[in-house]
This record gives sequence, structure tokens and C-alpha cells, in this order.
Amino acid sequence: MLVAQPLLGLFTAWTDGKDIFIPFTSVALPALMAPSETLAHQFEDLHELVGEAFYWVVGLHVLAALYHHFLRRDDTLRRMT
Repeated sequence: MLVAQPLLGLFTAWTDGKDIFIPFTSVALPALMAPSETLAHQFEDLHELVGEAFYWVVGLHVLAALYHHFLRRDDTLRRMT
């Protein structure tokens, strides 16, 4: 997810015809994909899906940690620090 999300963002911008600048410079990355409105929308939808899935994974991870700490009363949460 941590690799796919930024790549999908790049692909979305490139297929939407937008320039992507390297931070703190005026240098734009060359577009590696041809502009395509249909493909841009597909990449954008996939980008949103992966982002939402990431939120769910993080939320479930937090709930599991709290479950172990408060209900099972084991030292799982303490071992994570």
C-alpha cells in the first residue's frame, strides 16, 4: 500500500496531463504515460480505493491493539513500543 498509493497518484496526474514538480525545484518529472481521461479516472478510483483500504487496515490494527490491552490484558501493546 505504501508503494502503490504514491505510484497511483503519479499515474493519475500523468494521465490527467498534469506536471509533477520535484519539491523545492522548478524541475518537472517527465510524463511516462500518455494523457487519457478514461485512464486518469480509473487510476483515481483505484487511488481512492487503496487509500480507504489503508484507513481500514490502520483502524483494525488499533482496535486489535486495544483489544489485547484491555480485554485480554496481555503485554502485546507494551511490546509494540
